[in-house]
Amino acid sequence: MDWNDLRFFLAVANLKSLSAAAMHLEVSPSTVSRRIEALESALKVSLFRSHRDGYDLTETGHDLVPAAERAEAQMRVFERSAQGWHDDYAGPVRIEAPELLGQDVLLPGLSEFICDHPAIQIELRSSVRTTRLVGEESDIIIRLVRPDQGSYLQRRLGQISFGLYASKAYVARYGIPQRPEDLRNHRIIGWAPDLHYLTMAIWLEALYPGGQPIVRLSSLSAQLSAVRLGIGLAVLPNFAAQEADLVPALPEVSPLVSDLWILIHERSGYLPRVEAVKNSLIEVINRTFET
Repeated sequence: MDWNDLRFFLAVANLKSLSAAAMHLEVSPSTVSRRIEALESALKVSLFRSHRDGYDLTETGHDLVPAAERAEAQMRVFERSAQGWHDDYAGPVRIEAPELLGQDVLLPGLSEFICDHPAIQIELRSSVRTTRLVGEESDIIIRLVRPDQGSYLQRRLGQISFGLYASKAYVARYGIPQRPEDLRNHRIIGWAPDLHYLTMAIWLEALYPGGQPIVRLSSLSAQLSAVRLGIGLAVLPNFAAQEADLVPALPEVSPLVSDLWILIHERSGYLPRVEAVKNSLIEVINRTFET
């Protein structure tokens, strides 16, 4: 069996299409089909059922996905550990962080470190969605939710606070809500339905149960932009709202406070370059947030 075929198996399993998997892997659909057939032949099982709309996993294929994800994760860790072996401070370090925190706090805070260590190739990914730990693709992860799985060493760094904010232009036109019941008379910026699980979305729903937002967005950057434009009020991290000179609403309501966690992959965290980046990140976060 060619272990590289696992990449093709997981791509089709996740994307449910040969053409989508081919685009993701930057190969032709015929190559994907050929590699899947080779894997099925080597394992002597059927992994997919093809139909007009794409590919579905068979029961056997579905059962093999977790093992394939673990195997791929181990290969990624092996590859990252091998890169830069000749130099303690050379090679890639992959970081995952919440949106806005990554671009507005961590990247500026790491700028001097990046200039001082040009051989360390930092890849910083930031998203509003919680990183899936099963893939184990990152060396360092910053999260707002304490994980309960994955091969990561974890440490609580501090707390990050959120509040409901509006622009000065919005306040001049519509006023500012003082109590949660006032929100029915205001324009609220909400989250896309598939992001209902976010702590910010849950907090907003608790403040304004059953409320209908004027617009629903899928990123913190978009929420911040919408507030700046005076479209409405949104739940934003305090550090970003203060930087944008926004006006806090609901003065009597306690802010949303979330713990901030750093996760270090147990199989790459011992590398000097990862240790150096970790220490720099912790220093940046300690300077910015209450510990």
